[in-house]
Amino acid sequence: MKAIIAGGGTGGHLYPGITVAREIQRRYPGAEILFVGAEQGIETRIVPKEGFALRTLPVGGLKRMGWQRQVKNAFAMMKGLFTARRILHEYKPNVVVGVGGYASFPMVAAAILGGYPRVIMEQNALPGLANRVLGKWVDFAAVADPRTTAFFGNRAVVTGNPIRPEFKAIPRKEHVPPFTVMVTGGSQGAQAINRAVLESLNFLAGLKDKLRFVHQAGEREADDVRRGYQAKGFEADVRSFFHDFHQQYATADVIISRAGAMTVAELKAAGRVAILIPLPTAADDHQTKNAKAMVAEDAAILVTNSDLSGQRLADEIKRLLTTPGRLTEMEENARRIAILDAEERIVNLVQAAIEKHV
Repeated sequence: MKAIIAGGGTGGHLYPGITVAREIQRRYPGAEILFVGAEQGIETRIVPKEGFALRTLPVGGLKRMGWQRQVKNAFAMMKGLFTARRILHEYKPNVVVGVGGYASFPMVAAAILGGYPRVIMEQNALPGLANRVLGKWVDFAAVADPRTTAFFGNRAVVTGNPIRPEFKAIPRKEHVPPFTVMVTGGSQGAQAINRAVLESLNFLAGLKDKLRFVHQAGEREADDVRRGYQAKGFEADVRSFFHDFHQQYATADVIISRAGAMTVAELKAAGRVAILIPLPTAADDHQTKNAKAMVAEDAAILVTNSDLSGQRLADEIKRLLTTPGRLTEMEENARRIAILDAEERIVNLVQAAIEKHV
């Protein structure tokens, strides 16, 4: 078995691909996996550390930027397509799996043109541009949300989103003081969330001895956020980035975060309740759709970026922590809608795609 996993750019695209790669290796001992990503993507840092080979393409995004940059990136995408075809010729994979992100486009497109088996993965409720364009010509589209099937017709299969096993093993938590509130705005932090959380401390003074925070603030703001907690007298573990994310989930009673597909899937698997604050600039507002899907199952609370304030956050935190029965009910709702064997389902599609081309 030789497989190419293409795409990345964000952890939400890359980590599901890594989880699928591990399942391919488990199912096919001796399998060779090649990741293909963007020259500037986080995959250049993460993939080698995970022990996989990596090739990069000179590609960039096409949305939410000036026309000059769009033209430049469009030409880079064409160059990336020729490079991708050369990689296919050299590597001769049994299958190409696109995990989303602009780096997946030239590789999956080359697989379509070359007649290779191809599967795409769509983590969000609303598919990204690359998957929307290519979805008509793939063998299967593995989707996390049942509503997404409408975009891919009979090629769509609801598989869920692949989750690292550490999140699946997180046990249930008894909600007793001191309560832990985990805050994360993503790998780079989120200034709006950081500021709102610090402002919320003014309204949480009465719970000061019953609360502790763990806060991923991003490299640029970690020091300021740390000083903000100290000035208000709250216990807080503030870091620029958490490498032990699943351990922080395990200690959390409530999580405050953005609503990326990976985050939502991890919340379900871990059985944790979140106050979700969708990134307003996310492509096609897909984070709001992700959050609304959780709210519809009574498994999360949605606070839009425009409604975000310290007072609102404090109210939601107090409401959850003063009704532990309600908190437990929402956690069970999150677990109920979790799909814990997504990577196995996706590799089943990989195998089926290969068989179609035999």
